[in-house]
Amino acid sequence: MPLGLGFAEGAWLGHLTFLILAVALIAPPMPWMRLGIVAASLAGLGFALGFAKDLGLAFWFFVLLVISASMLARYLMAERNSRFSAEEEALRSSFMGEMTRAGARHLMDQGNWITGRSGEVLINEGEAISHLFYLHDGAAEITLHGNPVGAVSGGDLIGDATALSGEPATGTVRLTTDSRFWCVSAPKLRQYLDLHPDARTVIERQINSALDRKLRAANAALAGD
Repeated sequence: MPLGLGFAEGAWLGHLTFLILAVALIAPPMPWMRLGIVAASLAGLGFALGFAKDLGLAFWFFVLLVISASMLARYLMAERNSRFSAEEEALRSSFMGEMTRAGARHLMDQGNWITGRSGEVLINEGEAISHLFYLHDGAAEITLHGNPVGAVSGGDLIGDATALSGEPATGTVRLTTDSRFWCVSAPKLRQYLDLHPDARTVIERQINSALDRKLRAANAALAGD
């Protein structure tokens, strides 16, 4: 029997089913992947019932449709039920903006919001960083060998340079005003990201971007001097 592409008698719908499924598998994570699988299941169900007349094949496409549709519904419900206060929205925008709302909510819940006092040391030079900090409002000074080398203010991450690597801090960070910040244990954050590879990709990219902005700002300040 000669081989062919097999587009006759509705076979094109079968090809379309697997094309949609392939695209869904390489699409970005939720919700597009689940939505693509739902579409592929519907196309496959139409092919199985309308052209192949195969109830067994239709059954498996129906099972795939039910599973993917239920997972999509669960995702949409989780997104809808994720609520953020004003300060949490600012935190989400700082380095969780590319995560789903539910994912950002889950990561935020790993840490705590704290009101720090002026003079409180967040990070000690030469010591392993205990937490990653997001400074919502307030200010802090960065010193190296006791000499001021920089400052951070509301909206900045603190400890992002080594929180994920576990390396010693390159400077000391001390609050210069009463401040409000969110923090998460560095070991807990590393463990969390090990268990959630998608979150790791986003967080590492955002942290690297924040470090790049800090470096460019520092270079601009040196050039101004």
